[in-house]
Amino acid sequence: MAPVSLTCLRSVTSRGRKPARPERASHGLSLVALLVVIGCAERLPESPAVRITAVKTPDGISLVENGAPVLHYHSRPMPGREPWRLHYVHPLHSVAGAVITEDAPADHVHQRGVYWAWRRILVDGVQVADGWVGRNLSLEVATPTVERMPDGSAQIDVRVNWVVPVDGPATRIIEENSSIRAFPVSQGQRRIDFVVRLRAVRPGVALAGTDDEKGYSGVALRFGESTRIDIESGGRELRATVAAMETGERVTFRWRGSTPPWPIRATVSCAVDGRPWTRWVLRQEPGMQNCAFPGSQPVALPTERALSLSTTLLIE
Repeated sequence: MAPVSLTCLRSVTSRGRKPARPERASHGLSLVALLVVIGCAERLPESPAVRITAVKTPDGISLVENGAPVLHYHSRPMPGREPWRLHYVHPLHSVAGAVITEDAPADHVHQRGVYWAWRRILVDGVQVADGWVGRNLSLEVATPTVERMPDGSAQIDVRVNWVVPVDGPATRIIEENSSIRAFPVSQGQRRIDFVVRLRAVRPGVALAGTDDEKGYSGVALRFGESTRIDIESGGRELRATVAAMETGERVTFRWRGSTPPWPIRATVSCAVDGRPWTRWVLRQEPGMQNCAFPGSQPVALPTERALSLSTTLLIE
């Protein structure tokens, strides 16, 4: 039986009860108590047996499920790495434990697991930094926190200040509050939610991707074994092109000839302020998969609220 709430028991037994005759009081109270115990037990679900837990490390936080690795978030650069190689997820594991992301691959050394970055960071229309390769951008990452949820998931929350040179001095221009939430495996599938919230702390701040037909920008995923990937969306197969393309609300990456522990597929959906975002830069060669927001045209960041970018990843 599920645990019984004493608060529930007291509230129900004392609510609207008339004084009973002495010879019937004990029998009436016993019956009421039994019904209350049953009712309260039904309303208090048991905690899930499977939970995501967190392990702190010198360079970040690892999430694990019953001792098996799920992902690692880097809040600090690893020893000997570039100072800008932080604030990203790697490794990301399959349900069976394979590492399915790559960090600093030889073909594109700046790419790093699951990350979010913009090629052009602008102040008053002038590019001041390049977050894709860490040029002129300093990320001040506060100590992340972890919240354990009633459904067994765990969420990493982190606050980041973006600091860039503006007319010489280093200046804070963006406040970021982001979260990474991992759920326990259910029916052979793991869900991971990324939410990136960006607010300008001064007017005139904008973000953009490359000034070309690609428009690299926003959330990027560097999967391993990319040459074996087939891509589909909205019920149709997609062939990667040099330029960005429009997709359906979900994009699925399938690995040909996949065998455990490698996953069968990963499905990704993106949204901007709650609205689906369907512009992607896709690759079927060594490279990242990029949910390209905003693309080549700059978008101004608001100062009165945060712009919210959300990405849901399903790994099977």
